[in-house]
Amino acid sequence: MLLDSEERIKAFTHPYRMKLVHVLRETRRPMTATEVARFIGDGPGRVHYHMRVLEAAGIVNVARTETVNGIVARYYEPTARHYSVGDAVRGTIGGEAVRDEVTRMIGRRFRDGLRSFLESAAAADSDADAAPAAFLFERSVHCDDGQWLEFRDAVEALAERYAEPGAGSRRRRVFVAGTTDRREGDPGPRMEGARAASSIVAPDWPPHPGPDR
Repeated sequence: MLLDSEERIKAFTHPYRMKLVHVLRETRRPMTATEVARFIGDGPGRVHYHMRVLEAAGIVNVARTETVNGIVARYYEPTARHYSVGDAVRGTIGGEAVRDEVTRMIGRRFRDGLRSFLESAAAADSDADAAPAAFLFERSVHCDDGQWLEFRDAVEALAERYAEPGAGSRRRRVFVAGTTDRREGDPGPRMEGARAASSIVAPDWPPHPGPDR
């Protein structure tokens, strides 16, 4: 989804609302605001409010409704797999104020990802015969806009392949970022696929306690 208005960008970049979107992605099923609140250990009123903001901005939608004892329960799910903030990064939506807000959001994402990596690596098992508990990988690739989208989708498909827990599996967390180098004097790619470099998926926050059963 292209976040093509200041309202959508501000709704999406709020740290608490990004956390709610992540919960919906992590649980992989539609949830009510009350279920999300229980999942993260917060009050339902706060979650209800922020979920309505996300809904109004089109970032989440209502997958279905159920009426129980006269109360309508709304089950939310993310509207898109990816949310593009490319135009805001370039300053064409909302000017400098919105661009700075998006920059702060991306900075938080990197800090959270780095902190999680360092904490996990420091607490890693010391068994020399086991698979490495953490790794760091960086490479340059060369591709056109269509291939860049394919690359992003291939990374996501690989993560999706291992999304469900299985026998002998352990929770492992991955933070991936990709961007396009800009040469001096290069106006940058004009194709829609160029926005892939600024696509955002809700971050891999520290795991939440599961709901009471």
